[in-house]
Amino acid sequence: MASGRLEINEKEKLEEAKHFLSRMIDEQENRKVFVYNLSAFLSAACSVMQYAQKEAAKKKGGQEWYRQWMTSSPLLSYFREKRGYNIHTAPIDPRKHVNIHITEVVRISESVHIKVTDKEGKVKEEREIKEEEKPKVSLEAAPESSVKSESRYEFNDWQGKEDVITLCRLYIQELEKAIQDGIIKGYVTG
Repeated sequence: MASGRLEINEKEKLEEAKHFLSRMIDEQENRKVFVYNLSAFLSAACSVMQYAQKEAAKKKGGQEWYRQWMTSSPLLSYFREKRGYNIHTAPIDPRKHVNIHITEVVRISESVHIKVTDKEGKVKEEREIKEEEKPKVSLEAAPESSVKSESRYEFNDWQGKEDVITLCRLYIQELEKAIQDGIIKGYVTG
């Protein structure tokens, strides 16, 4: 394969990874589809550096350039390990957090007791609303209730606070920087 073709492969795999990231964003509520797209994302994104390594290896200093990127970038090495685990050990299984927001219209007759707790069950706020403190809003236009949920996925072994979507975005940025650096230094065709 000619080295000019490798550069096209790098760009194609980067675009493919971006496609699967957009599908992950769109499918956060459907865990199975989210995980399938995450698996495809891992394969496509890791291929970017694999193609760069093949191309760089043919040039003096290219292997060192590749090794430097892979060892100095926590994201590149982390995602390489994730892809390897996903392919050779077991399917990737991020932890899913679901936040549910419930809005309920309450008609106060005498009083309402409100208790808000954190995820450990510790009481964060507790109060009672009496009839005379009732809010002065029109309940005619308010819906009786609404429920909204938001999903967030996390890798069990990631030490930071970033969720899977954020990490994948950062990984794409890191891949783009590595490839741009390879082009500038002449290890990757540009």
